[in-house]
Amino acid sequence: MNIQAITTTSDWTIQIHHLIQHYFQQVLTDDQQAEQSARQFIQRYPIDQVASWPVTLPADPIWANLLTALRCGQLLQRQPRVVLGQVFGSQSLGQQLQHDFAGQPQEQLVLLCLDTKNQITRRQVIFQGTLNTCPVHPREIFQVALQTTTARVVVAHNHPSGDATPSTADIAFTNRVVASGDLLGIPVLDSFVIGENDYFSFAAQGLLNCNTD
Repeated sequence: MNIQAITTTSDWTIQIHHLIQHYFQQVLTDDQQAEQSARQFIQRYPIDQVASWPVTLPADPIWANLLTALRCGQLLQRQPRVVLGQVFGSQSLGQQLQHDFAGQPQEQLVLLCLDTKNQITRRQVIFQGTLNTCPVHPREIFQVALQTTTARVVVAHNHPSGDATPSTADIAFTNRVVASGDLLGIPVLDSFVIGENDYFSFAAQGLLNCNTD
């Protein structure tokens, strides 16, 4: 799964301006004419006033093609969010994670990004390591979370040995992730260790208390 870049409204506007300029440079051989056409197009169709653009396409096919492409981009931005499932509790999620990790020969750390209704909007493999180690820093986790509409997160990793008992390193790592999430305002709902036939939930065992208020 590709990681999307963080884009603010102003960044997006600048990118669209550059794309419009590039478009006219590709379809018009004269640089001066391309620059002038791009400037005229932006004046006629201000990027920050997309809702007020006229419905009728311009007669010029070059302008019409560009306007159609920009409108398609707007429609794609408005498409419904993809919901990958909903978290109802540690038991149901733990069982699902057991199924997902089944047969995984290497240790793997997975991040689940949840919205305010605990619907999973993103599932990302943060790291896949060797048989016995999975070195990862909380910044890699929250870098992905901050690129998604995320109210809270769940982290999970497997033990290829089959034993779901958390190690001292697992406990320390979970504590670091929880502390980082508290600092960023993205609480950790649960942390799982997945074994061959069972799982360990930090929340179910009372080792993690997520305040989602």
